[in-house]
Amino acid sequence: MNNKLIKFDDIEGKVYEIDDWKAIQAPTLKNHFTERLKEIKKQYDVLLNEVNWNKIIYNSNILFEPVVGKVYHLYKNKNNNNFMSLVEPDEWGDNTSVSFIGSFKQDSSKKWIPLNNNNSNNG
Repeated sequence: MNNKLIKFDDIEGKVYEIDDWKAIQAPTLKNHFTERLKEIKKQYDVLLNEVNWNKIIYNSNILFEPVVGKVYHLYKNKNNNNFMSLVEPDEWGDNTSVSFIGSFKQDSSKKWIPLNNNNSNNG
């Protein structure tokens, strides 16, 4: 008796050796894992971006208690310090002492959500 495993195909009633079956299934399985890893990497990148933005905002100067769902704007001042403001970017006029980084709002978990940022990463 040989040591090969035998597999019965329940649908067609065929009998075949596992070694034959593995060669057919392995590329499909490899593709599944490759695609799944890409999905997880993308989710990781999104999460890391969220963490970085929240770190930047929570380390910035906020002189008010934010209201969930309200839009706030992140700026950098002439001293290179970040601050949050209710003032819209176009309301600063010709003021060159501040540079707009992005607009954000908080969700119900107090996580800052980027809206329309100049930068898609660490501001």
